[in-house]
Amino acid sequence: MTEILILSASEVKRLVSMRDIVDAVEEAFRAYGKGDARLAPVVLTMVNGHEGEHEIKSGYVEGYSIGTKVVTFYSHNRERYGLPALSGIIVLNDLDDGRPLAVLDGAYITASRTGAAGAVAAKYLARKDSRKVGVIGAGTQGRYQVAALTEVLSIDSVKVYDAVPRSAAKYVEEMQGRYRLEVEKTESPMQALQGADIIITATPSTQPIVHDGWVREGVHINAIGADSPGKQELDPAIVARSKVVVDSAAQCIERGEIQTAVRLGLLRREQIYAELSEIVLGHKTGRIDAREITLFDATGIAVQDITTAYTVYQLAKKEKMGVTINMR
Repeated sequence: MTEILILSASEVKRLVSMRDIVDAVEEAFRAYGKGDARLAPVVLTMVNGHEGEHEIKSGYVEGYSIGTKVVTFYSHNRERYGLPALSGIIVLNDLDDGRPLAVLDGAYITASRTGAAGAVAAKYLARKDSRKVGVIGAGTQGRYQVAALTEVLSIDSVKVYDAVPRSAAKYVEEMQGRYRLEVEKTESPMQALQGADIIITATPSTQPIVHDGWVREGVHINAIGADSPGKQELDPAIVARSKVVVDSAAQCIERGEIQTAVRLGLLRREQIYAELSEIVLGHKTGRIDAREITLFDATGIAVQDITTAYTVYQLAKKEKMGVTINMR
């Protein structure tokens, strides 16, 4: 008999805290760095004519499970259809015998594990006295990056810019109501970054939004939005003068924020300081002094989805949540 546990988005949210997710993602990087994981190449299909993306990420992590995530991203969904931009599922299989174990909503896990990756990076790369955050993009990741940061640093204020002013206004209302933070909407990207200790870029932009002259010494940057070929949020000169840390060197060179700097010859592969897993494992030091600019380029790797989803699955079994179906 093959029983599969089905978990909805609301059940996933009730089961797991952001602290749980940050811990699961840090463990994902640790396993990845130790060689206890194997990842398949990312499959990305641009849905031409519909302004959509279809993506598959898969692999396995020893001590956890096999995992496959299938997601779609349609940036205009909300305004056109009243639907979320991101939707998808994660399928878990038993690592020992391959049996399907669970099917989970993938949108919340994707959003929260991406936020958690930013928090893990900031834990090792941001100055310990970082308090002020500048956010470019008042969407899902603009929220989850800050939510996760509050788990690892004593953040007290956020400035946010979005090209759609009403989105920034809604962000301020929601984030002030949820966290003990001073949240302010700004009229320009430059204003959002003034005085920031940590910069978060979380847009689907294909051209620079953040200019080199706006980035001061000692800042940490979580570059989140560039996750497919052609996307870019930072002036390449920023990349060239930063200590660059990536989630996956191969992925980031092809599809991350650093892709443009690499193409222009401003950054060579050997100039990438580290993959985040190397720093988590202690093989390399994170921030060395208060003046350096650190940059985390995040494209998202399957180990993050697998450890997070498996954590949710174990909690669901413990709490007897979800619906079980018999496939035979």
